Amino acid sequence: MAGSIRRAFALAAVITALPLTAAAQARPMTVEAPGARVMKPEAGARESVINWYGELQSISTHLQRVHDRALQDRSLAQARDQLMQAVQRAMDAADPELARLAVRVERMPAEVAAARQRGDTDRLAVLERELAQIQARFMRVRSAVLRQPEIARQARAYEERLQQRMIAIEPLTENLLARSGDLQRLLQSALSPQPEE
Repeated sequence: MAGSIRRAFALAAVITALPLTAAAQARPMTVEAPGARVMKPEAGARESVINWYGELQSISTHLQRVHDRALQDRSLAQARDQLMQAVQRAMDAADPELARLAVRVERMPAEVAAARQRGDTDRLAVLERELAQIQARFMRVRSAVLRQPEIARQARAYEERLQQRMIAIEPLTENLLARSGDLQRLLQSALSPQPEE
């Protein structure tokens, strides 16, 4: 189950960031959720998506609290910090431009606020594209770094310790992670554009 906690939090963060308006516009679908009855395409698809979204948010919030309590363990927090430092060093070595780009991202909120105040939608669009490109670059480098054998070993060891500590605090952690994964798949499927027939 190594990596599942990180993936669950990352995916949940992305999915719960989706506006409910996207959920409200979800296409009708037939989905069999664990322990749920099969939904007919025309019956309640919107309500199901909103319910899944709410349940995922609730699980994510609960797991975040458990995660935060687990990190009150000083040795676990130290292991996390060491892992983060190792990842940062490896990312800096892999792409020396990241430090410059990080400074650029720190300046962007002020530029966004100024563009909003002026009503400059063109500038906002340019800033949005620039930020998306920078984020994509960081994610590519981070993903490559996390596949490096030593970093991957350190990450697995940390995640195993974190998971054990979370289970000690909340015995349902594994079940909640599994349900979170199920909900993420259901929401991704529901919110994915359907090809025209």
